[in-house]
Amino acid sequence: MVGSLSRASKKLKRVQVVFRREPTKIKQVLVQEGFEVVESDPDFILCYGGDGTVLYSERIFPQVPKLIIKTSRHCRPYDYDFKDLRQILSRINAGDFQIYSEMKLETQAKGVTLVGLNEIQVHLKKPIYAVRFSFSANGIKHDDLIGDGIIVATPFGSTGYYAATGGTVFETGIGISFNNLHHKKVPSLVVSDDTVVQLAISRGPAWLLADNNEDFIDLDAGDVIEIKKSMSVANFIYVSNL
Repeated sequence: MVGSLSRASKKLKRVQVVFRREPTKIKQVLVQEGFEVVESDPDFILCYGGDGTVLYSERIFPQVPKLIIKTSRHCRPYDYDFKDLRQILSRINAGDFQIYSEMKLETQAKGVTLVGLNEIQVHLKKPIYAVRFSFSANGIKHDDLIGDGIIVATPFGSTGYYAATGGTVFETGIGISFNNLHHKKVPSLVVSDDTVVQLAISRGPAWLLADNNEDFIDLDAGDVIEIKKSMSVANFIYVSNL
């Protein structure tokens, strides 16, 4: 397992459902098991869907504990099936669960801060114009890179876009992969989680993106950004031995 594990610190009774699938049956089980389904100020979030639902819910409700009921591929030990929901809720009622914390990344440009649970990336804005940029992290430097961009990922996100662009799954640190570079190959790498990744755009236009957040930041030549570990973490409900 990646991240850090801690004991539950309080009872969780008020739950909000964030979903991609029809949520009626989920809400029925919650009520039957004695939980209050609310629209605000929840003790925890039940994410019913895939990874996109999880990323969205963390963006809207940062750090609030989340119970993941997956309708797609299971990637992590705290991804659960609907068939296990009643047993999980019973364990939550009994206080027999733990909170698993995952690191996030953050960046800032033009007065706007973006936080990502999966990754932060620089990506070309127009398909006909490659991005030209320089990169440095932990004493490693590459100048005059040209391509579709760069992906800076957390361990949580290492199974996603980072892996699709040549990275391998990792459990600690910050992963960096390069998206469709022209003229030169730069292998993906993993650096310690206290590393500050620095990027300088020498030719745009490009976008600065975080996860599936639709609020992009426009980047142009001369923009310099840093990507680093966030002070915020994502918290997930973990029930052992299911």
